[in-house]
Amino acid sequence: MVQKRGRGRIMRLKEKYPGVFFDGKDYYTRNADSGRSVYGERTVTVNGKEYRYWDPARSKLSAGIHRGLTKFPIRKNSKVLYLGAASGTTASHISEITENEVYAIEFAERPFRSLIKVSEKRGNLMPVLANARLPVQYRHIVPEVDTIYQDIAQRDQVGIFLKNMSFFNAKIGVLMLKARSVNVSEKPKKVFQRVADELSEYTKIEQAINLKPYEKDHMAFIVKA
Repeated sequence: MVQKRGRGRIMRLKEKYPGVFFDGKDYYTRNADSGRSVYGERTVTVNGKEYRYWDPARSKLSAGIHRGLTKFPIRKNSKVLYLGAASGTTASHISEITENEVYAIEFAERPFRSLIKVSEKRGNLMPVLANARLPVQYRHIVPEVDTIYQDIAQRDQVGIFLKNMSFFNAKIGVLMLKARSVNVSEKPKKVFQRVADELSEYTKIEQAINLKPYEKDHMAFIVKA
């Protein structure tokens, strides 16, 4: 437990999961780039160490924690392949949790430029400009991973996820599913059930969490191969 005196009170941070800290309401990770935020999030300094607020409105993994995630998928020794890293909001927090590499795949050049800047002060965050549909493109860059984390709003997002799980023989998977991207005309509840059935053919679903109200029509699936 660590403490900081501020605004007339003692602030306490307790390690909820390895590398994830909790003050009774909000979650934080230890800032790898002290003095700077990544996406405008606030920081707090406790006993000389700086922590970044993990905003559930900006990060689906944080939203999952707030919604009752118990099967936390990232460990201090996790080797992560992040598909759809965008500008690095969630990837930056993951890189502060694990001591191993986080390979961040992004296809669009504009967010990729921001991702590169985020990675400059995080030695274990490896930005890779590539198409997540084609893991053979980055196989030579990503030697070995045990965890796949995917946040790609595409119609074939489940297929992309399972293809990478199989290609890299990953043992743990996190799929942030956007129902409206799979089928805009089908009710999200039906999409969630159909995806759960499909995932169950190839993996064991450890936990499925609806991310409402932080993300509309999103479900987080935590699976094991």
